[in-house]
Amino acid sequence: MCDGTDELTIKERPKLHVAPPGHSRAGHRALGWCSRCPGREVWEELLAWRQRDNQAVDDTPRPDRAPSCETEAVGTDG
Repeated sequence: MCDGTDELTIKERPKLHVAPPGHSRAGHRALGWCSRCPGREVWEELLAWRQRDNQAVDDTPRPDRAPSCETEAVGTDG
């Protein structure tokens, strides 16, 4: 009772994301490189992922830091 057809409507093949052996496919898919690439370090990939995630939340290019000490929430030890 469905109005759909049995024919495949997608004409192009799905894009296959590949990376060199031992490299991060997710890193190459999202960033175009990973920490296993020559000339790259783990901290660079971590920073790139954080900046990418921060851009999804806001447009601030700064790393995960409070703008000043006054704006941080101060907890009480009770």
